[in-house]
Amino acid sequence: MYYSYPCPYCRKVFYTYSTNKTYASQQLYEGIKKHLIYYDEDRKEHEFDEAPEIEEYHLYKTMAELTQPPRGAYEV
Repeated sequence: MYYSYPCPYCRKVFYTYSTNKTYASQQLYEGIKKHLIYYDEDRKEHEFDEAPEIEEYHLYKTMAELTQPPRGAYEV
C-alpha cells in the first residue's frame, strides 16, 4: 500500500510504500521533517512541533492510503 501526506508548510505531497501502516507513518514523519529542516521551513510551521511519537500517530490517523503512487509526489 502507498501512503501519502502533504508537507504542512509548502503542501508538496510525500509518499512511501509499505505493508505496515505504522512503519509508513514513521517513514513519512522522518522524510517530511528532513524536508522541513533542509528548506528552513521547520521554524515556520507548527504542525510537526510535538514529540515524534505524537506526530507519527497523527500521520497514522490522517495519511492517505492509495493503491498507486500519487502523481507528482515525492518518495521518502
